[in-house]
Amino acid sequence: MKLLTKSACQLAPTYDAIVVGSGYGGGVAASRLARMGFSVAVMEQGRDWRPGDFPTTIKARLKAMYVTGTMPNIGDPTGLWRLTVGKGLSVFAATGLGGGSLINAGIALRPDLKRLRRAGWPEAVLCDGRLDEDLRRAERMLGATPVPNPERFPKYAAMERAATSAGTKLRLPSMTISHKSGRNTAGVMQQACLHCGDCWSGCNTSAKTTVAITYIADAVNHGALVFCESRVTSIAKAGDGWAVEVEDLSGRGELRQVTAKTLVLAAGTLGTNELLLRARREGLALSKRLGENFSANGDDLVFANKLAQPANAVATGHPSQAPLGMPPVGPHSISMIDLGDELGPAWIHDGSMLTMMARLAPYKEALNLCFSRAWRLLKGGIYGYEQSRDLILYIVAHDDASGRLKLHKGSAIVDWPNYSKSAGLATAQKRAQAMIEAMGGVFQSNPFVMRSFGGNRIIAHPLGGCGMGEHVDQGVVAPDGRVFDPLKGPRGVYEGLYVCDGAAVPSAVGVSPLLTITALAERTMILASERLKRPLDVNAVPQRPRSDVLV
Repeated sequence: MKLLTKSACQLAPTYDAIVVGSGYGGGVAASRLARMGFSVAVMEQGRDWRPGDFPTTIKARLKAMYVTGTMPNIGDPTGLWRLTVGKGLSVFAATGLGGGSLINAGIALRPDLKRLRRAGWPEAVLCDGRLDEDLRRAERMLGATPVPNPERFPKYAAMERAATSAGTKLRLPSMTISHKSGRNTAGVMQQACLHCGDCWSGCNTSAKTTVAITYIADAVNHGALVFCESRVTSIAKAGDGWAVEVEDLSGRGELRQVTAKTLVLAAGTLGTNELLLRARREGLALSKRLGENFSANGDDLVFANKLAQPANAVATGHPSQAPLGMPPVGPHSISMIDLGDELGPAWIHDGSMLTMMARLAPYKEALNLCFSRAWRLLKGGIYGYEQSRDLILYIVAHDDASGRLKLHKGSAIVDWPNYSKSAGLATAQKRAQAMIEAMGGVFQSNPFVMRSFGGNRIIAHPLGGCGMGEHVDQGVVAPDGRVFDPLKGPRGVYEGLYVCDGAAVPSAVGVSPLLTITALAERTMILASERLKRPLDVNAVPQRPRSDVLV
C-alpha cells in the first residue's frame, strides 16, 4: 500500500490545521485533527517509503544518508537516514513518511511514572488519570505485542544465558511488528514478519507497523492531505493563526507560504527545536528554557564478542542473503534484561547487525591489531562461525538531561561535550561488561564513537529541548501541549501552537520512548478536542482505506 501523497507545489493557501512531521507525534495529531473534521495538511520532508523501496546494498544505503550539523551538508535531505553531527553527540534519525517508526526496533514499553515524577514531570500529566488510557490506546493502534515463540532464535538463547549470568530474568517487550498477516487497526494489509532482522534499515516485507500505515493512513482516510518532500523552513504568528514557509524538495525548489489556525510541530526533537529557535531569533516570544534539558535517554551500545555459542545476529535482509540452512535471525530486537537499580534504569536489548556493519568488522579488528581474528572474520564472511558469535547490545539507561540544543548555521545541533563522561553512562557500561564477561564473552565498548567528529557518540533517542513544565520558567510547553507565551504571564499559552513529539518530553524516559511520545500526543489532541468543543471518537472502528487515497 502506498498513500496518494502530494508535493508542495499543490498546497492550498490555507488549512484548518498544519502538522509538521509524520512520526509518532505528528501521526497522532494528523489522525485526531482529521477525525475532528478539520482540513489537515501534513508536511513531511522525506519521501513515502514502502516495502520494496528500502535500500539493501551498501551503495544504496550510503546514497540514502544525509549528514548535517557541524559537518558540511552531504547527501540528499529527503534520504531515509539523517545524521546530525553536534558537539559531544550526533543524532541518528529517519526522514520519511512515518518518521522514526520506519527504522527503529519498534520496542513499545510503558515508562515508570514514579521515575518521571522524580524527574520533575508536571503533576497535571501524571495525575489526571488520562495518561494510562492514552498508553493503552497507543498500544492498540500500533499493534504492540511480544514476539511469539522466541526460543527458535539463537540470539534469544544468548540473551537467556546473559540474563542468567546477571542473576535476573529475560523479559519479552511488546513491539510494533506484525507476527501474522492481516489488516491492522487502520485497515491496512500487513504481512507476517519473516524474521530477517533488518528492521533498522526499513522493513521490505510490510511486517513493521509504522506510523505511515496506522495513524497517517487513518488521517488520510478521514480527509487529511500529505505533502512529502516538503520541508518547513520557518513558522510565524499570522493574525489569529500561524504561517509556515514550505520548501519544495521534489526538484522544483519553490517556497510557499501556508496559513492555518492550528499548527502542530512534530518534526522530531531536533527539527521542532530548530523551528522554534529560528522563530525566537525572528522575534517570537518563547520560554528561556528553549533548547535546554536535552536528553539522550541514556543511549549507548556495546558488543558481546567471542561468545561460546553462535547468536546468529547478522541481519539477512529480504530477499535473504543468508546461506541455506541458517537459522532465522528474528526481529531486530527480541528481548531485554533489566540491569537497573535504585540509582536508575538500565535496560539491555539485543540487536541485529546490518550487513554493512558486519562487513566492516574485520577491518575494525585489524585496526585494533587483532589480525588473527580479523582474518577469521574475513575468511568466514558475515554469516560465518566467527561472526555468528558476536552480539550487538543496546543500552537504554538514564541521564540528567543536561544537554543543550542550539543553532549552528541554521540547523539545530546537540551541544553536550561531556555526555560520554556522564556517571549514568559509565555505570550502565560497567553493568553490561560484568554481564558479558560472566557469560564468557568479551566486552567491547561502543565502536561508533566518532573520533573524527570530536569523539561524538551516536544516539537514536533524542528528547527534550521544548520540555513540558507547569509554567514558563519551568518549561517551553504547557501540560496540555500548547507552547507557553511569556507575554501572557507564567501560564499563558499561544492559541493553536502545539508541540507533539519527543521535543516535549522533559527528561529521560528510561525505556524506548516511542510509546510515551505517542501517548502524550494522544493526550494533547484529546484535550484540544475538549477545549475546541469538537467531537473526537478515537475508538471508532477503523475503516478500510479508501481506493481514492491509494496508489
